[in-house]
Amino acid sequence: MVEDSNGSPSNLDIFSFAGAGTILLIALVAFIGLYPLMLGEIAGRIAGGFILAMIFVTGAVTASKSTVHRSISVALAILALGLQAVWLSTHNKTIDTIFIGVFAAFCLYTALVILRRVLASGPVLAEMVHAALSVYILLALFWAAAYVLIETVSPGAFSLGVVATGAPVQLTGAYLFADMLHLSIATLTSTGYGDITPVAPFARSLSQLEQLMGVFYIAVLISRLIGLYESQPRS
Repeated sequence: MVEDSNGSPSNLDIFSFAGAGTILLIALVAFIGLYPLMLGEIAGRIAGGFILAMIFVTGAVTASKSTVHRSISVALAILALGLQAVWLSTHNKTIDTIFIGVFAAFCLYTALVILRRVLASGPVLAEMVHAALSVYILLALFWAAAYVLIETVSPGAFSLGVVATGAPVQLTGAYLFADMLHLSIATLTSTGYGDITPVAPFARSLSQLEQLMGVFYIAVLISRLIGLYESQPRS
């Protein structure tokens, strides 16, 4: 914990461990950073399943102290993990699509519940900052899953450009999610690489909403956190 100019402990040290919120953030970053390994052999897929389980568990814990909210998050997490286990044994495309839908629901619901908690009044702690960063990544994962569903229902809704190394010509499942995650993060952060572009009207509308969400989230969150931090009593 850091100290202020008076030598008193500060309420904010973003590099300190803050419980489930910190683990959730680490798991989300690891999921994105190590995702290419999950496209390979069984060891990588097992590691990916472990990271995904951490996201589900810590996401449910971080989301809210309410029993109802936690129960909903846990139910979605268990359903998603069960569907993933079934898909790994059957490789059924329908199961894969249902899993993506449940995963999208979990990410969106968890992000909204955590965001409500982050924007509530109270001291600005490391846990709040980590949770706020987790919401940003959860939103990126939600939009990536939504893009996968659109491309699955309406093939050709996105121009996928150059196929990733080692990927099949017709992208499905984990490979398609990898491309959509790349598009989602580029859109949310307004990077705009242009290698993957939405071409169908509804795909374009969804990507435009993500761009707006990225801008609004940063603006509103920073303003709110600054307001909460300045209103904290000083020692």
